[in-house]
Amino acid sequence: MGEIIAVASQKGGVGKTTTVVNLGAALAKLGKRTLIVDVDPQGSVATSFGMGRYDIRAGTLEVFTKDLPIREAIHKTEIENLDVVPSNVWSDDADKRAMMGAAAESKLRDALNEVRNDYDFILIDCPPSLGNLTYNALIAADSLIVPVQCEYYALKALGRFLKVVRSVKATHNPNLRYRGFLLTMVDLRNNLTRRVIEKIRYTLKDLVFDTMIPRNVRLAEVPFYGKPAILFDRSAKGVAAYMRLAKEILYGSHGVGADSDEKTHEEGGKVKVA
Repeated sequence: MGEIIAVASQKGGVGKTTTVVNLGAALAKLGKRTLIVDVDPQGSVATSFGMGRYDIRAGTLEVFTKDLPIREAIHKTEIENLDVVPSNVWSDDADKRAMMGAAAESKLRDALNEVRNDYDFILIDCPPSLGNLTYNALIAADSLIVPVQCEYYALKALGRFLKVVRSVKATHNPNLRYRGFLLTMVDLRNNLTRRVIEKIRYTLKDLVFDTMIPRNVRLAEVPFYGKPAILFDRSAKGVAAYMRLAKEILYGSHGVGADSDEKTHEEGGKVKVA
């Protein structure tokens, strides 16, 4: 049975889609059958694989609003072992976005149960919000990767999100666990970045992945090329980082299980793990 991993944060621009696309490609290159599911109406996953509006026969819109079996929305990519269910809600489809966001909270979980035995990993790209689509992803997921941009207010911004995760665990998905917090857009030449990293690792301790994702122009060029960075520059630092992350997920020991005594709360604007 495949593991479903939600990549989520309420903040935009922290590297959720970049992580889903390039981690998915890395896992596939390591021989793992991987499915990427985009529940973000911005549709950046489709762009990252060169899919335009008329290349998508069906996507998460039909899964959420028309009860389409998710298997019928799966698209192959040029990477062996890597498939995609794209988001097909476009900028002029405000009514469709609203319909998708109004779906039952268990809609995605029920849809993915049909295909989870076909894959080793299913990665969910979440929108930068705490709305119904993110709730759907958290309820469907076995585990959670939280990208954290290396900036001063990163921990403060995490507080509300971690409370939501704790609420979902208590009410809908008691087995949800943290795969890890992923430090992104890292520039170790910056003194402030190093201080933020130290603070995050001190606060979240073993929940933080060893792998850090550097600020790398090749990762930013993925939408331009319409393919994961591993396909156009295997030597890029960002590609190497996501390959390390994939191996850390496969062979490491990150994550907090449902039976642990993990507690998270926000106090004085700071996230603390006790």
